[in-house]
Amino acid sequence: MEIGFTGMTEDDLVACAELFSATFKESPWNEEWATDDAFERLACFLACPSSIAIKAVSNECIQGFLIGEVQQWNEGKEYYLKEMCVRGTVQRQGIGKGMMRELGKILKANGVSSIYLITHRSGIPSSFYSSLGFSENQDVMVMGKSMG
Repeated sequence: MEIGFTGMTEDDLVACAELFSATFKESPWNEEWATDDAFERLACFLACPSSIAIKAVSNECIQGFLIGEVQQWNEGKEYYLKEMCVRGTVQRQGIGKGMMRELGKILKANGVSSIYLITHRSGIPSSFYSSLGFSENQDVMVMGKSMG
C-alpha cells in the first residue's frame, strides 16, 4: 500500500471523525464516540492557531491522522500531540511511524524542540510510543476531577 502524508484540513474533518469514532470503539480503548462528538473535538483542535495536523492517505482514503498544537514554554517550543489514529485494518504497517516521521520534519523546521502526549500507561499505545523513543516523564502527573 502506497501512503502519502499531507496536511489535514477542515475538508477532512468528517472522514477523520468517522475514522476516530470507529477506531476508538475497538480494543484497547473500547470507547463509544458519536461521530458528531469526534467531529467537534477534532474541529476544535484544528481551529487552534498553532495546530499542526497530518493525514495519511492511500487510494484517496484517509488511513490515519494526527493532530496537536505547538505551545510556547520558557525553554522553547513544544508540540502537544492531542490525538493520533490509524485505521484498524492497516495498523502495524508503518503508517503511524510514517506520520510521526513527517511530523518530526515539520516540527524541526518550525523550531520545536520536543513532543509530549498523554496515553494509557500499558498496552499497545505506550509500546508504540516507546518504540519511537518516547519515555514516561517522572516529573509530571495527570490529575482529573469529576464534575458530577
